[in-house]
Amino acid sequence: MSKSIKVRYIWNKENVDNLFNASYHYQFHHSAKRYIGWFLIVLVQFGVIAAIKKGSMALLLFSTIMLVYWYYGKKYIAKRRAEKSYENSVFKDKEIEMDINEKGFTIVSNSQEKWSWDEIDEVIDLSENIMLYKYPNFHYIPLHGFASLEEKSYFKSMAKEHGKLR
Repeated sequence: MSKSIKVRYIWNKENVDNLFNASYHYQFHHSAKRYIGWFLIVLVQFGVIAAIKKGSMALLLFSTIMLVYWYYGKKYIAKRRAEKSYENSVFKDKEIEMDINEKGFTIVSNSQEKWSWDEIDEVIDLSENIMLYKYPNFHYIPLHGFASLEEKSYFKSMAKEHGKLR
């Protein structure tokens, strides 16, 4: 019989912010959208140059808005969506308890939910914290959710055995 790991933490605003920042960074660096975005930025910068040469204020304004949106707007909109989701969540400021073993995960909150390791798409090690990706959502496990560093190491070794650790 394999050892079971108990993970306990409170789903609060701090964890939501950490999850958002980690998942946003991870998705940006592991997505083809990044290259499409770079191509869009190059086109917009040519638009800025053309607007300046021709004196077209409309094209200059449009290009500037596109650049501001790409660098600041899309992250702000996504963060607001994550915060709203947290505010409407049934887990808001509640303790989440997971029992993890070789078969999978048992999540105890308002009801009991079971996931097998096959249902998890990947486990992402964020040096201190852990992110689980189960399409279409990321789930965050803070370092203090594990009882000890040995349990976190054991969890990572289980994830690696199942081919889920990235």
